[in-house]
Amino acid sequence: MMVFKNLISAVGILLMTSCITTIDYGLNAPAMEEKETIIEYIEVEVEPEVDVWVDSFTQVGAFDAIDIVWVIDKSCSMNSHNTSLLAGVEAMMNSLPIDVNWRLKMITAGSWALQATTFPLTRGDTPQDALNMLSQLPNDGTEAGFDAIKEYVLTDAYAQTWLRYDAAFLVVFVSDEEEQSTILVNDFISWYDKFRKGSYAASIINVEGANSVCAYPPSSIMTGFKYIEATNYFGGNIIDICESDWATAVEEATNEIEPYEDYALTHYPFADTIAVFADGEVYYDWHYELSDNRVYFDVIPEDNVHVEIGYAVEKYNYIIDHKIEIDLVPVKEINLSP
Repeated sequence: MMVFKNLISAVGILLMTSCITTIDYGLNAPAMEEKETIIEYIEVEVEPEVDVWVDSFTQVGAFDAIDIVWVIDKSCSMNSHNTSLLAGVEAMMNSLPIDVNWRLKMITAGSWALQATTFPLTRGDTPQDALNMLSQLPNDGTEAGFDAIKEYVLTDAYAQTWLRYDAAFLVVFVSDEEEQSTILVNDFISWYDKFRKGSYAASIINVEGANSVCAYPPSSIMTGFKYIEATNYFGGNIIDICESDWATAVEEATNEIEPYEDYALTHYPFADTIAVFADGEVYYDWHYELSDNRVYFDVIPEDNVHVEIGYAVEKYNYIIDHKIEIDLVPVKEINLSP
């Protein structure tokens, strides 16, 4: 990791052949000896500048059951996304852990229409069952996902017959417009954070223009800023609604509700610079595998511990990870020393 730079060292050497005790200021006086400058090139080893990246997550707890609700914008502009929607639901059904008792329900992102009284999807159900559930959603053009999920879990009579308050909970918001609930973002976050012992969130929405893969980047009024803020708070996945494949990202979102036994690094590190911290303290029980660019935990971090993995970047991985772009952390602000 060393680079070489040429440094110029100027050395002034005054060459005098004898001492001069008197100086003749006459026109014919002999000239004084001139100074001669010798330029000398020296190779010096210096440390190069490197970018430091920090991956992080908060460890989730293990659970035996999870209730999942997809809150879907049913306005007319969303009809073009039905194929991707069904593929995403199917991907989630297939990627949920086999030892977890899960239930998956779809509702609309509004409150003026009664939600369908269809029992949630469970293990053994098929993509056709998911299509049937989607087709039974009432027509509701409202884009108020926060109000919809809160009202549904608290007041819907049918919801009380299947929701399990000792299970974890995942809400997936799907909309091509900004969230328009009466409840403020911070108030929703405060309520949802206390709703279950394990509360998770993901959003499939329009992201900001610079990060969008849409043919025509969405305007600010069509961008899901409020969904992004809430989802980021809960450490969930944010998926661009214009992605041609929601399935991969939905699988990633599903994986994030299981405890981390290992972690795929965003970029390729100089292996000897990796440092792991748990709640700010150096964490030693891990090892790195170059073959799949993952950090494996020899001892799994406990529930709710915030884990940070810092490293100097040797090679960037530019594969889209379906998340909002993260800024690089300046080198001078990170100390990787234990």
